[in-house]
Amino acid sequence: MVLRYIFPIGLILSAFFLALSSSAALAEEQPIAFSHKLHTVQNGIACQYCHLYARRSFSSGVPPVSTCIGCHGPQEQKLVQPESTEVNKMRTFWSNNEPIPWVKIHDIPDFVRFPHKEHINADSNRLLDDAGAGCDSENAPRSLECKLAQFRTGGDERCLACHGDVRQMDVIVQVDENFGTMGWCMECHLQVKGAKERKRSGNTMAGWYHAK
Repeated sequence: MVLRYIFPIGLILSAFFLALSSSAALAEEQPIAFSHKLHTVQNGIACQYCHLYARRSFSSGVPPVSTCIGCHGPQEQKLVQPESTEVNKMRTFWSNNEPIPWVKIHDIPDFVRFPHKEHINADSNRLLDDAGAGCDSENAPRSLECKLAQFRTGGDERCLACHGDVRQMDVIVQVDENFGTMGWCMECHLQVKGAKERKRSGNTMAGWYHAK
């Protein structure tokens, strides 16, 4: 009689600890308290100024310390925030010729291919004509319609479609629970003209979007 309860209880506990470990990963402290909100909104820095590989490479790239030094130069130069504790942490990595060991938040399985350049440079006219028209940014900013509207707008808005509004984040978090899953990808890819027809014919998802 007891055995019949062991399996479901095990599943519940596994789900609990998985959720707990995921939350801990998202909240893990970064080596430097870097505020995207401070840099993008208050200082007007575009996403691709730091993530410069996004439009021309598979990965968006993590900015090298030299990018930071461009504004936060050596102490004697008295550049941006020279007395900041966090800036001085960055300068220590620079002085030691070490990369900053950022904790990755937006992670996807190794078998998933997400070429940033294809998404950044994609022609938004290939979306269905009404894709994004029903966006209610005030009440449902992470709805599919609002993601499509951001993607159609292009520029930094296109980054926010997947990563959430990092412009309002002092600490980066993953805003979509199903980030990087097949369903998460498909909900947008099925809004491309002809995608459903290609799906029925057996083409791969990449083919739906990148078919000539």
